[in-house]
Parts: sequence; structure tokens; C-alpha cells
Amino acid sequence: MSARGALSLLRESPRLELQTTCSAFDAVIVPAALGSDLLVLADRRDQALPPLPSLVYGSGETLLVVAPGTAAPLTGVAGVRVESGPGGRIALPPSGGARWDTWPWALAEQAPVTLTDGVCLMPLLRTTLASALTG
Repeated sequence: MSARGALSLLRESPRLELQTTCSAFDAVIVPAALGSDLLVLADRRDQALPPLPSLVYGSGETLLVVAPGTAAPLTGVAGVRVESGPGGRIALPPSGGARWDTWPWALAEQAPVTLTDGVCLMPLLRTTLASALTG
């Protein structure tokens, strides 16, 4: 469905839930506090990483958008859920109170950002989880 079509449907039914498959990206879903800490750590620690597009849900979860087919190694990490491929689905804003925390495009250029490889999140997740356990 086109963006224009989705906006038209939302005008007609504001409570309609918008979903997309995870064909063009992988979704790494974590509890909101973990996601917030991970995003701060990523900003401070690794300037080589591009900004991580992320969604915050009203349910208390953060979703990190990474390159397609790269998040599978994160499956099994405590508190992490991965949605990937055509069978993976996520809700898009404004569904479920979702909102973009970090946009998936560069506003100045109106172009999609380069997505980070999901495996690059592993050291950040380990550090963030260790900090949460000792903090």
C-alpha cells in the first residue's frame, strides 16, 4: 500500500493499526529502558555506527531498525526479540502509541539512512545488560 493510501485509511479510521513486514529491515525489540540505554551508549561509544532508527511503543518497548537479515545472532539474548523477513511484522506509528525516536531517514536530505548490521548491536547489548544488572 502506498503512503498516500495509508494516510487516507487513517483519516477514515484513526484507530486503525498500521503494520509492515520486516522484508527491508530487521527489527530488534527490547524493553524501553534497555533500548534507551543502548541508544545513548551507541551515540557515545561508537562514532562509526550510523544513527540507529528506532521506534518507541506505548507498551514499553523500543524497536531498533537494522539491516535486513543481520539480527538473527541476537535471538536468545535476554530481553531481545527479533522480527525478520516477510513473516516478521511490526506496528507503525501511530499504531499502539508508537512514535519515531530516531527517524529512518536523514531529514535534510530526505533519503533513507544506511542501516547498521544487527550484529554490531551485540557488544552494546552486553554492556547495557551488564550495567542494568550491576546498577
